[in-house]
Amino acid sequence: NFRIDLPESITFYPDSNPKGFVKEFKKRRTTIVESYLKITKDLDSASYNRRINALKLLEENINYSGSLKMPLNTARVQLALMKEVTKTRNNKRVQLELMRDFTTSTFGHPRVIRKLLKRFDIIEVPETGEELKDLKMGWDFHVHDHTSYGRKSPMQLIIDAFIKGISELTVVYTNFKHEKTVEEVLEAGKILGIKINIGIEFSSVVFDKKFHFIYILPEFASDKKKFKHFIKTCSGDLADFSEQLSKNDKRRRKIVQRLIDHFNITYLPVINKNYQPDSIYYLEPIQLTNNSESDVNKIFSSRQLGELVYPQLRKVIENRALRLMALRRRIKLAPEQFTKQQIIGIEAEYNENKKYYDELDPELIRIKYFSEFDRLDTETAVDDLKAVHSIINKTGGSIKFIQPVEHGLQAAIDIIIEYCQYFSHTEVFNIYDTIGAKESDFITLTNFIGLMNKCDKNEITEFLNKNNLTYSDKKIDKALLHLKEKNLIPAIGSDATGRSTLAPGMGFVTENQLQKKQRKYFKKQHYNLPQDVSQLVHKYSPIPKSTLKPKEKANIICLGKVDTEAKHQIGEEKTEKPIKLTDAWTYLNPTIKNLIFAILGFIPAYMYFGASYACLWFFITGTRNIFVDVISGNGLIPTSWQSQNINWANLAHSLFWTGFSVPILGFVKDQFDLIWVFEHSGAVYEGVKFFFINMTNGLYLASHNYLRGFDKATIRGNLFRSIIAWPFATAFSPIGNALGIPSIVQAKFWSDFVAALIEGTTKYNNVLKLKSKIVSKLIPDFKSDNEETVNLATLDLLYLVDESNNVKTSFYKQSFEREKFKQRALNFLKGKRSTSKPKDIFFSVKQHFLEKDNYNKLTKFVISNYNKDQSLFLLQIMSKNYDKFTNWLLSLERRTLL
Repeated sequence: NFRIDLPESITFYPDSNPKGFVKEFKKRRTTIVESYLKITKDLDSASYNRRINALKLLEENINYSGSLKMPLNTARVQLALMKEVTKTRNNKRVQLELMRDFTTSTFGHPRVIRKLLKRFDIIEVPETGEELKDLKMGWDFHVHDHTSYGRKSPMQLIIDAFIKGISELTVVYTNFKHEKTVEEVLEAGKILGIKINIGIEFSSVVFDKKFHFIYILPEFASDKKKFKHFIKTCSGDLADFSEQLSKNDKRRRKIVQRLIDHFNITYLPVINKNYQPDSIYYLEPIQLTNNSESDVNKIFSSRQLGELVYPQLRKVIENRALRLMALRRRIKLAPEQFTKQQIIGIEAEYNENKKYYDELDPELIRIKYFSEFDRLDTETAVDDLKAVHSIINKTGGSIKFIQPVEHGLQAAIDIIIEYCQYFSHTEVFNIYDTIGAKESDFITLTNFIGLMNKCDKNEITEFLNKNNLTYSDKKIDKALLHLKEKNLIPAIGSDATGRSTLAPGMGFVTENQLQKKQRKYFKKQHYNLPQDVSQLVHKYSPIPKSTLKPKEKANIICLGKVDTEAKHQIGEEKTEKPIKLTDAWTYLNPTIKNLIFAILGFIPAYMYFGASYACLWFFITGTRNIFVDVISGNGLIPTSWQSQNINWANLAHSLFWTGFSVPILGFVKDQFDLIWVFEHSGAVYEGVKFFFINMTNGLYLASHNYLRGFDKATIRGNLFRSIIAWPFATAFSPIGNALGIPSIVQAKFWSDFVAALIEGTTKYNNVLKLKSKIVSKLIPDFKSDNEETVNLATLDLLYLVDESNNVKTSFYKQSFEREKFKQRALNFLKGKRSTSKPKDIFFSVKQHFLEKDNYNKLTKFVISNYNKDQSLFLLQIMSKNYDKFTNWLLSLERRTLL
């Protein structure tokens, strides 16, 4: 919280691997929060590189969880959790709960991740190992950041898109002068794997009305170098257009100043009625001036005026509400101090002020105080649409007609009929426009575009006549000549600027792109576009989509929702909500919770067996879990085993569920003995008996695995292990019977024995995958020309080797070219030794470790960059592992030369 309040106090270490030694100095979740704060608070244009570095650090940390099954969804959920931590600054209980959720989500358990996806109302994306841009999920082709009409910085916008699961985004600006901002948004998209398109919004006067369009620039593939090249090579062709856009910006700024002046003259006296100037209850005149060269907090359009007035007005109304609240409390305690008329007046004023305070919102402020003059200005410095089209033809890209019904449906129809040859796209639905326009107008416009694309004049004229819309036959004929060559592409856009309480925010997705389990929920909880709009856009527009199945209808759903959270509280409200019983259990201390699970599991085992066999039963289960965890984590050498490798929560759950299996298996055994009419001995009896016991155990395991949300592979594996254990239990039953061990205990032992082999192998491979992922990012750094990068890679590698022996295995696999499995098998059969060749990276690492005086240089680097305690820790890691690892590298090389 100190860092949230004072983000300038945040200290970043040299950029080492998130899973390396730096995790000993700072938790991953802390780094994520600090990086997010750096991005959102350090907004000066001079801080561009710092923000980019912070975003890269953020991306590295969210992608280095322990999740193998849902890594991308885990990253999105964890980023959403830490973003929420910064927003709940004043609620420590909620912060602690969020951080606990972060810890439990780190393992990427599918049920946990899906639960959090639902809580944050975000879609689940497929886990294919690809970036979001390749998954073709959500999209939005019309959004703004704070350098045009929005309130969020470019990076905040892209982070929100990443959390929402958006694959493609078009960010719209008002001129070409925000080059640094465009570069930042392109770089942010590249880092987080989102395709970014850039658009330039401009207006043109048609039929004496100012309409809006977007110049969609050629694709840059989120490459800022391509954007720089485009600006450089096309600067001549775009010079006049750019100058016109700049003039429009200046004119827009004058209009904004006029609106503020009008507010100060007309509305300010009403707001300040009965309050004295220079008091804390008096709203001072709103000022637009900002001497800073930065774009931060600048107002670029009238759409941002609500955000300008809101914080100042909110503070004043809050002060008034507190004053009235104090008076009410005094009335309650000392009513004799007031007349009846005063009490009635104070109560009425309090209720009126409280209502105003509750409803206070930037969007409503804009509509109430600034919308009446919003469209009075019909001038624009931009040439007519034909001239702009000519310029864009030279430079590439296309034009999109946006906010089509801002001047009514008839005007939109007229524009499309007469000017469709000058733009390739037209919005048929604009979420922002739904605040002031009728949904039926968008539907009518959509159907009109569909008919125009079919190029059937009779149907078009019949449709226009039916809807009482005027037209010119000649102009329709001319439009259809063009549309026969090239269809008009229907588009939708949110026109989102950030938080909105009146319209859904950024992002769309087609229903059939959602996971099946999410479709019903999102369809019910989110705004669905009209069916006609969805079908036309799905048919003609190049949106991220998949082929519809027979009888399946296209349905586009908004990813954003209207912000309905209560924002304002005076102090009389009850802010502390009672903790739900389910939440109390969820956030209970893990050690206590694990102990409760174990005790609850022990009770049924004890009731059936008694203490001795119940303890033996638990010993078998506990030992299996512990050995699997420590061996998969650090190999077979006991001295390398660490308690931190044990998943205590999983162990406690295993003990809980295994305890309840005792009476179930005992019941099956007893019933089998009653049913079996032959002699209760011999191979047939033992075989059939253990078949029923093991199959029951397998079904029980599969059932509770399903209830715990395990994936299908794990459920099948646990069912399969019981089948494999059956012949072992049967074969060794004479020994078990001779020792007097109950049959179900014998079955349990062999089931857990097989499970240890299967789970151990699976967990070992998973650990190797995680380590390989880390090492694969690490070893290329040894080829870097940057000395700091190489030093950090060295320290990380030594730390990881000290932490786990599996790192050496991962390093060997990635730095040596081994023979194919088939050849190794043939060599084994022939008694030959398989060979492996070192790759170039092996020699780079070896050369670095053997470099003269390298140890001293590394020591100097550590002492120069870290504090005393941190230096002592790293120097200990170095002294313990540097020479050992060097010798191991030399032994590998010698082995390959034999």
